[in-house]
Amino acid sequence: MRRPSLSLRSDQFEYVQLILIAVTVGILAALGNLGFRQLIEFFSWLFRVVEWSALGIGLGGAHRALIPVILLSGGVAILLLDRIFPGDVLGYGFPNFLEMVNLGTARLKRRWIFVKAAGAAISLGAGASVGREGPIAQVGGAIGSTVAQLRKLSPDRAKVLVAAGAGAGIATTFNAPIGGLMFAQEIVLLGHTEIANLTLLIIATFTAVITSRAIVGNASVFVVPEFVLRSYWEMATYALMGAALGALAAGYIRFFNATEAWFRRLNLPIWVKLEMGLAVVGVIAIWLPQNLSDGYPVINGAMAGEFGIGMLAAMTCAKFFASSVSLGCGAPGGSFGPTFFIGTMAGGLFQRVSAMAIPHLTGPRGSYALVGLGAFLAGTTHAPLTALFLLWEMTHSDTIALPSMIATITALVVARAIETESIDEFRLARQGKTLQIGSERLALTLIPVSAVVTRNVTIVSENTSLSEVLRTAGETAQSTLPVVNSDGELAGTIVVRDLLTMISGGQELGPLVNAFDICNAHGPTVSLDANLDEASQLMEHDGLDEIPVIDRATRRFLGLVTSRQVAQALNRVTVSLSTLATRDPNIYWATGYRVTRVSVPANAAGKTVRQLDARARFSVTVLAVQDAGNPQGEFTPISPDRPLKAGDELIAAGRPQDIRQFTHELENAVAVAASAQVGSKKV
Repeated sequence: MRRPSLSLRSDQFEYVQLILIAVTVGILAALGNLGFRQLIEFFSWLFRVVEWSALGIGLGGAHRALIPVILLSGGVAILLLDRIFPGDVLGYGFPNFLEMVNLGTARLKRRWIFVKAAGAAISLGAGASVGREGPIAQVGGAIGSTVAQLRKLSPDRAKVLVAAGAGAGIATTFNAPIGGLMFAQEIVLLGHTEIANLTLLIIATFTAVITSRAIVGNASVFVVPEFVLRSYWEMATYALMGAALGALAAGYIRFFNATEAWFRRLNLPIWVKLEMGLAVVGVIAIWLPQNLSDGYPVINGAMAGEFGIGMLAAMTCAKFFASSVSLGCGAPGGSFGPTFFIGTMAGGLFQRVSAMAIPHLTGPRGSYALVGLGAFLAGTTHAPLTALFLLWEMTHSDTIALPSMIATITALVVARAIETESIDEFRLARQGKTLQIGSERLALTLIPVSAVVTRNVTIVSENTSLSEVLRTAGETAQSTLPVVNSDGELAGTIVVRDLLTMISGGQELGPLVNAFDICNAHGPTVSLDANLDEASQLMEHDGLDEIPVIDRATRRFLGLVTSRQVAQALNRVTVSLSTLATRDPNIYWATGYRVTRVSVPANAAGKTVRQLDARARFSVTVLAVQDAGNPQGEFTPISPDRPLKAGDELIAAGRPQDIRQFTHELENAVAVAASAQVGSKKV
């Protein structure tokens, strides 16, 4: 009777620890956000000093001509930072961030906490037409990932903490804890999370806002006017605006990604592309300086109704173009800021046109500008709840609920009807990746190819004669024959069924034909650090049961990964995860099998599952392992070559008598391994 209560208390203690960790992430994300703001202000001041210094040498009133020069100098600073931290600075990195969270292990680089903030701060300070929200989310996510790594949490827990840190950063920016929560849930986690994890997100975002308010007060980045609804007939006008902004959002998604793709295809050095793009943005800003940076003060002016129809149209078009160029050429930053800007200006523009056409069904300027912000945000991100709650928390007005809901949902429906992918998923979709995957594929993304690769395989040399290839194909159980050159590099693959089709089809093959002549030099391959989901998708696409594993740098052949191994790995994950639901060490199966926990004794430390050869010697399958250094962690699939540690917990499956024999022999692991090695030599 006491064991369940002890287990319950242990679970409760673990959950209390997670709550405290979420509080820590919220506090650190708030501090990181505040530091990021100070960094933006510093670089803005620094580039203004450069401008004032230039004015002091006699440029007089031509200070706008200096805008391109300032942007180009900012580009130099960005390139220097990229030289120090290559691969972590340039470009719009939020899609990559989402990929790492949803398709990877959520282990972000710790240096992102500084690098992402510094790169975006330089970009915004110099005047690039980018936003601050994407970098803020990545900084907060890196903080959450760092805390998870220090606590040695599982990938699932780490993913939640990354989302919590990202949401906390957004919540601090807009003084909107529920909006930050929706951002973490809807955009970062794509709506997939459990109730218990949702609690951690709530704790982190609210903690971040409380911390921020305690330090800098209750101020928000936007000065929001009072929302006024003069008549419920205006709902039709808000629906029309939502449809218009939905179409504009779909166009922005495509233009944004097309511009980025154009810069990527451009056969020029990276520094040339960056400086060229920033120069274009600078030239636009000579005539329209409101287009610089994220434009928060300009957004406040539009909400206050300060601009006329011509200026609103000009600023909408300028930001539409300049933000795409800025992020496409490689300037670090986010897309949320430009989205807010375009939505606000387009909403205000719609109000001016509507007031001329149907004045009795149109409300005040600021109200349409405000709702336009949320509608355009929902259309580009496909995240309506984030937009709705941000609007509500910015106004604290219940009156805005119905108009904003109508405009936001209409914009979302129209945008998705035109473009099914959001601004953050568009590029990934074009690369053949989707963040919306099932639980089985999600499990496979967590297992590297290196965990299951078969290295002892039958290969043929590229100079092997056709007759020898046929003989080898008849003797091996493999469906694919890798063809390698004299340096061990993969030259191509021969699929046995295609070889038989070639022979039986009566094709003329002379005596000088060799393996290189008939192999496919462009067949699919994977590297050791690829995951099993990638390997599975490649095999399914090409109708193969096996694909080669190579070193990407040298193309050296390393082994094969098979569909059978992928299926076995998935079964191991499924079974090992099912054992976590109970504290009973023995889970009995039908037909006399059982799953049990086996503790690794000191004698077996340093040995591997491959050396123990449990399946061949004892008919026992080792499914998963819990690291001795992290007794509170979860079981994970075990690599055959992972050295065991004293105190590791193994999940093993087999008949009771076989498991007893395996456990007994494990005490004498040195002898077992030695005999296994002798047996392999005889074979």
